[in-house]
Amino acid sequence: MSKLIFTDHKTERSIGFSGGGTVRMPNNIWPKIPKTEIHQTHLCTLFSNFFRNGSLAENKNISIFISIEKHTLGGVKETLSSKYTINQKNDLNLLDEGYSQALIYNHLDNDDELKLSSIILPKKYFEIIPDTEDYMEKEHLFFEENGMGLDISKLQNIPYFEQDIINPSPKYQFYLQLLEEDIVKDLQIFQEGIGYFYVNKNIKKLNSGDSAGLFFIQNT
Repeated sequence: MSKLIFTDHKTERSIGFSGGGTVRMPNNIWPKIPKTEIHQTHLCTLFSNFFRNGSLAENKNISIFISIEKHTLGGVKETLSSKYTINQKNDLNLLDEGYSQALIYNHLDNDDELKLSSIILPKKYFEIIPDTEDYMEKEHLFFEENGMGLDISKLQNIPYFEQDIINPSPKYQFYLQLLEEDIVKDLQIFQEGIGYFYVNKNIKKLNSGDSAGLFFIQNT
């Protein structure tokens, strides 16, 4: 299974959610846009069942944040989102500046939703749907012809890249691909591109508040 569908409400099959605020996350680790006091925007949160191999403990979540600022002409400012736009492998060092962050943390006892950013995206839950023969055939054929997977929101499987194929350090593993139209349709948060999350393979050893991986976007 790999393809994601998005729903308005949480179900027993939900493995995470996009938009809204964070849940059970300490407020003192919410990241800010570098060199400012502006909080980054919550992109999505991944529950422990997101990782089917059980590598994320049940008392932990991972939340991904991005730096965005609305443009007066519509959409968001490309000058800011370019700080985590990785169109070739040499761009990966941009992520060291912290304009996008993925944080692991222990659950707090309360279920309150925390919202610290000025830009809050619409909240949607997501879950995996079983692969059909038609989907698997399309994915296989597309890979044979292009060396990449389909351009859909998906969990694991084979990523699709708008530009160069990106292979970070072996420390990281591809885990999530997101299309911006599945998150929000009128802001162009990925500059009409795609978002990618690579998880740190050693998340079992990470402490609350640690970086859990890499998130970047790629566009044409």
